[in-house]
Amino acid sequence: MKKAFIDIKGMDCASDAVEIERTLLKVKGVRSASVNYLVHEGFVNVDNNINEEKLKAAVKKTGHDVTNIRFEQEKK
Repeated sequence: MKKAFIDIKGMDCASDAVEIERTLLKVKGVRSASVNYLVHEGFVNVDNNINEEKLKAAVKKTGHDVTNIRFEQEKK
């Protein structure tokens, strides 16, 4: 499992964040998602096989853009 930090452009309200969370959670391998529209960032726990393109595509489906994704391996 790894963590992904997603910088998201274009969120204006809490309902945008909820929509992005729901869409991310539909991606196979996404275990949890939390999006904060005030700081324009999402935090996602994902399986190791999830790549940047899958997360970008999910956010793009909501009409928003990803400016950066950082991955961090979970520490044991």
